[in-house]
Amino acid sequence: MSIIDQFLEDYKQRMDSYDRLAQLCAMQCENGLRRYGLRALVTYRAKRLDSLLEKVTYRNEEKNYQTIDEIYQDIVDLAGVRIALYFPGDRREVDAFVRSQFTVERIKNFPEDIDYNYPYPKRYSGYSARHYRIRLKPSTLALEDRFLSNLLVELQVGSVLMHSWAEVEHDLVYKNRLGKLSHDEYAILDELNGLMHAGEMALERLQQAVKHRVQTESQPFSNHYELAAYLYDYRRRTAPRGSQPLIGRADILFRFLQIIGLDTVPQLEPILAGCSPNSNDKPLVDQIVEKILAQNEEYHAAYAQAHKEVALIDPFVGTLNEKNCYLSDKKGLGFFMRQWTKAEALLRAAVGSVLSNELDRDTLGKLKFAQQMREQIMYSDSWPSEEELTRAGLFLQSILENLSQRYPEIEDALGPELRSANNL
Repeated sequence: MSIIDQFLEDYKQRMDSYDRLAQLCAMQCENGLRRYGLRALVTYRAKRLDSLLEKVTYRNEEKNYQTIDEIYQDIVDLAGVRIALYFPGDRREVDAFVRSQFTVERIKNFPEDIDYNYPYPKRYSGYSARHYRIRLKPSTLALEDRFLSNLLVELQVGSVLMHSWAEVEHDLVYKNRLGKLSHDEYAILDELNGLMHAGEMALERLQQAVKHRVQTESQPFSNHYELAAYLYDYRRRTAPRGSQPLIGRADILFRFLQIIGLDTVPQLEPILAGCSPNSNDKPLVDQIVEKILAQNEEYHAAYAQAHKEVALIDPFVGTLNEKNCYLSDKKGLGFFMRQWTKAEALLRAAVGSVLSNELDRDTLGKLKFAQQMREQIMYSDSWPSEEELTRAGLFLQSILENLSQRYPEIEDALGPELRSANNL
């Protein structure tokens, strides 16, 4: 049995794993891009045996494989995922998503150098896309799937138009080993490639037209993609080069703004003015939410409602926690959040000297940890345990009681709706 036949037999045994790997990678891509408000079509596949045989046979003429491992190291697209962007202008944001979500081993940009062996003098640059060689992070996988993090995925990112043209050219040109196309066929493919580049320009213009309409007509955002496009454009105008381009969970923010009636550009602009677009520590969406909650603590209920509503219709919800309201009494959530909400208002009302005199370093550290727990509940997919929430809630309750007794003027400044941690 030849080395190629041995490889194909081995791959047959592993094909289900590569298919599962590609599927999980595609799910992570579709989930993240949708949540961040980036329009794309995501497809995946494990390499078919007939296509693999053809590729390995062709490459063996140059590589002269000696072992199965050599073939596995050379063929990097056994698991493949494709992100086809509606709007080519989103490439920068998608690049940031890929780098944050996966372990990137290598990046290859197309077009490459001119292919002088191509049998037709192209007028247009050909295939335009970026290919990533990536691995899934073990932390994003279930225990039974974590072995897949050792395998490579080829992730292709380009426009919907360019990917469709590439499929046609690939099947007609590069899979045609027995003969060459006619001059006219090559010319038509080149002409189509020019139309695809013109189409990408039209898509970019369309994206700009949508943004202009949203910003000038003062109508409510139609969906979270429009909101995200506005926020991404705001970041491009205001943030310095090199800052984090991802804005955060646009889907939850959109529903939150709808509920509280702040879902237009004129209503959002004053809030954005108080945010820091160059912050790499906190996504822009999270900053917006914090500014709104600081205006009115009762908005916590609206944000919790938005979070739950989005989770109920999200096909990619990873945990049951996301479907629970974080103000409910399940798993200690409500108790902790009520204590934190009151503590947050109390500490904002307190004078800095009071805090520096009354709270020691250990207490301040515990408050910081409680704040991190609160942000984990509001902005991440996983929540602290019930034991951690209850312990932190009791700690906050004791701090509140102590400060309120010693400084009643601070308690009075909160207003009646926040004077009791149990009436929120």
